[in-house]
Amino acid sequence: MKILFHIAHPAQYHMYKHTISNLKRIGHDVTITINTKDILEDLMKADGISFTNILPNRRKRNTKLAALWTLVKKDFKILQLQLKNNFDMLVGTETALSHVGWLLRKPVFIMDEDDANVVPEAALLSFPFAKHIVSPVSCNLGKYSRKKVSYKGYQKLCYLHPNYFKADEALVNNELENIERYFLIRVSGLSAYHDSGKNGFTIDILRKIIQELVPFGRVLLSTEKELPKDLAPFIFKTDIRNIHHFLFFADMLIADSQSMCVEAAILGTPSIRYSDFAGRIGVLEELEHEYDLTYGYPVKDIDNLMIKLRQLLQIPDIRVVWQKKREKMLSDKIDVTAFWTWLIDSYPNSIDILKKDPDFQDKYQNKFSSICG
Repeated sequence: MKILFHIAHPAQYHMYKHTISNLKRIGHDVTITINTKDILEDLMKADGISFTNILPNRRKRNTKLAALWTLVKKDFKILQLQLKNNFDMLVGTETALSHVGWLLRKPVFIMDEDDANVVPEAALLSFPFAKHIVSPVSCNLGKYSRKKVSYKGYQKLCYLHPNYFKADEALVNNELENIERYFLIRVSGLSAYHDSGKNGFTIDILRKIIQELVPFGRVLLSTEKELPKDLAPFIFKTDIRNIHHFLFFADMLIADSQSMCVEAAILGTPSIRYSDFAGRIGVLEELEHEYDLTYGYPVKDIDNLMIKLRQLLQIPDIRVVWQKKREKMLSDKIDVTAFWTWLIDSYPNSIDILKKDPDFQDKYQNKFSSICG
């Protein structure tokens, strides 16, 4: 089978790479397209992965009109590739895949982890045209639920599941010079179109959080924004490919990034997120209320965020406590990469099997014990 994967940003490269490797190994012809985003090209080149960049120049403005024009360009590029190569299936999060698949009657798997009401524009432009929307059980697709291929897991398990990720303590100790206890703060750029109008940390709130943490350990501040000089001593820069090792061994993550808080929960690191998206995202709501791994507060609720921060700082051996919670979560979830590989490799029979028996996917479930790292 000839399969087109589109990768839109570095996290998606990590998300797909094991599935792509599996599909190639069992004989499928996989083509990869990307668009320029952060260090995506560098990551793929470093790993010797062939790809076609369909959008080498990033859009300069984060407006609705600019986003629509960018989509039109991607539609045209992917249509050209489809007409030339006649792919049997298209896979990714990219809206243009839905359009081209619908136009040429080719099956499309949109790999989605966002609730439809959180990304309404993307849902409106993509979901009506997609053949299948592959989403976690906890993800609410609203009126598009009839297209949902539901699985018991999270996208980030594709690269942070213990089958694929082992935290390197030596790497962390070497870079931090054996610091025993540290906390990560992540300040995101909130530059995606769906982030428009959303708020995260202010400088004053950052200072307040850092002041609370300093007596308990070292503070590592990872930021996509320019910050004042007084915060410069806390800024932490490392090879982005290593960030998950530092996240695993951190005592806590405080972030306005939803994505990184999901990663922290999957790794068993306590996290607090400060964002207008708090309480709205199904995956994070499940990780918070079902597994008690993360906590979310809207931007108007800094007082309760600080109360929770102080509570967590008082928990003895907090990393051990959270690793036990992580064990429970992992024991309920599947190896998503293995499931995705089967879903694509066995298509369309895989869809029929899941319709008859949604629990068929449990064969990809692992039971874990003593995984604390």
